Amino acid sequence: MTLQENGTAIAYAAPGEAAGAFQRARSCDLTVEDAVARLRNAIIADDLWVLHEIDPQAVLRRAGYAIAAARQILFFHPRFMARILAADPAALLEAPLKFAILELPGGGVSLRWLDPAVAFGRYRSPALDILGQELAAICERIVGVALDPSVAAARM
Repeated sequence: MTLQENGTAIAYAAPGEAAGAFQRARSCDLTVEDAVARLRNAIIADDLWVLHEIDPQAVLRRAGYAIAAARQILFFHPRFMARILAADPAALLEAPLKFAILELPGGGVSLRWLDPAVAFGRYRSPALDILGQELAAICERIVGVALDPSVAAARM
């Protein structure tokens, strides 16, 4: 990591055990840039919209902190938003979905995302339970396509 003058290097702690109850995670040997590109392509191929990409490394650098490469990809589709609003407008806070990609100290990346089934299940709405399960399956499919070398090679 390169520090700015008077900067502070931040080392990542180990993920907390509680995260396993509401997050999903995968690791792979890709670079952050390759993981982001593959995720972006898989999101689009699954008929979802990439709404925004955030570069936490650049944001923290502006404040004098240095971290390893990191990205966040926000994605969703209006058809799901319409279903959320029809079921329970309070669940609007659960959208969009997001992948977080962190460069690992020994190389490769860690990919994390909130489990939509858990998030939408909290509302105790049958319609949102169904939607949460559907979105959880979509996230798993996107990650599988993006991180599976044989699938990625077949699509190139």
